[in-house]
Amino acid sequence: SQGSSGGDVPDPAEEGGSASRRDELQPSRSSVRIQVDDVLKILKEFLKDYDRLRDAEAAAAREALDIRDNSRDAEYWEALTRVIPEPRLKLWDALDAALLEYHRVLSRRAELLSQALSLQQQNQ
Repeated sequence: SQGSSGGDVPDPAEEGGSASRRDELQPSRSSVRIQVDDVLKILKEFLKDYDRLRDAEAAAAREALDIRDNSRDAEYWEALTRVIPEPRLKLWDALDAALLEYHRVLSRRAELLSQALSLQQQNQ
């Protein structure tokens, strides 16, 4: 809250103290008076400072991520390889092999069926 003289806020009593000074804002807990014309400037300055503070906090958060303890990462990824129990993996592998064989049998049967239909048409 700076006045136009670069430091102190002018006292309304020194400037005449007329009713035209009603455009001043006075916080309830402080004796600092702010001109209505200065509110926009003060808000812009506050937002600049707030953006700088927010950027500083974001940089600190990024630093914290960079300093992250990765000593247990290998243990974590190793544990993920054992999420599905070994017996279940063996069962799925057996089912996969059986389904591939079943698909091969069905494909061969479809070929034989088309050949049989072709021979039937030739015989007629």
